Amino acid sequence: MEENEFRVVRILRDRYILENDGQVIEAVTSGNMKKRKKLIVGDIVRVKKNYDKYIIEEASERKNDLIRPPVANIDQMIIVLSIDNPLPDYMLLDKEIILCFSKNIEPILCINKMDLAFSDNKEIEYIKNVYEKLGFKVIYTSIHDEDSINKLKVVLKGKVSAFSGNSGVGKSSITQKIIGDRVSVEIGELGKKTNKGKHTTKHVQLYTTDHDTYLLDTPGFSSYELYDVDHKELKKYYPDFSECLCDYEDCVHVIESSNVCGVKRKVEEGRIDKERYDRYVYIYTKLKEQYDKRYK
Repeated sequence: MEENEFRVVRILRDRYILENDGQVIEAVTSGNMKKRKKLIVGDIVRVKKNYDKYIIEEASERKNDLIRPPVANIDQMIIVLSIDNPLPDYMLLDKEIILCFSKNIEPILCINKMDLAFSDNKEIEYIKNVYEKLGFKVIYTSIHDEDSINKLKVVLKGKVSAFSGNSGVGKSSITQKIIGDRVSVEIGELGKKTNKGKHTTKHVQLYTTDHDTYLLDTPGFSSYELYDVDHKELKKYYPDFSECLCDYEDCVHVIESSNVCGVKRKVEEGRIDKERYDRYVYIYTKLKEQYDKRYK
């Protein structure tokens, strides 16, 4: 970023906390900015100094943006799953991957709490046989294993990364481990009775670790609804389907028979994971229902 360009790292009502290469300032928007665009965390803005105040004059075009949480210009999403307590939620994982592909964000799987894993853990085996084979980058971590956290730091360097995943998987614990003692990230204990993590991250904030490295810790959630994804386009976000040949170009791989659908044939042959395919059918059906309600 140039000298007068800053990234929005936190928003406090009508005040904006901005950062550029270690310099942190507080700014307000000009009258024209208020009319043009609502700023969100992650936006790149240009500022000028007027006496003792910094004024935001304009915002650069966004690479991408999300509605929930409201954040812009994300390079990669670190999708955190725990190997146990709670077990991986693959439906949530697939939805997050779809969101990433639809927003030009690289999905990276972070399998956390590896200290709880047994040598023949079926969850690790499933992740390796399905997601690693599809080419997804997968990192295995434990906050008790410094080497695994260092490997994650290498992936984060020079990027704007969002941490996402189910409640209780350890997003905030990992963030705290990476940031260290400079910033305190609120961490909740897993509910003993419900096995659900408490929603401890109360606001959207970018944490900076070193030059051009930003971490976004988002509020925990147990469900994730897709938005801005057309059911007809859903198949594009599945690398599993890329080399399948169907008789019809507009085949959606749901209502067609395996006689004409190459995806269904590969599922029957065991070359596409049936559980992941079934989740695709479920997501497609839900998206189509939403579409039909909206336009009929």
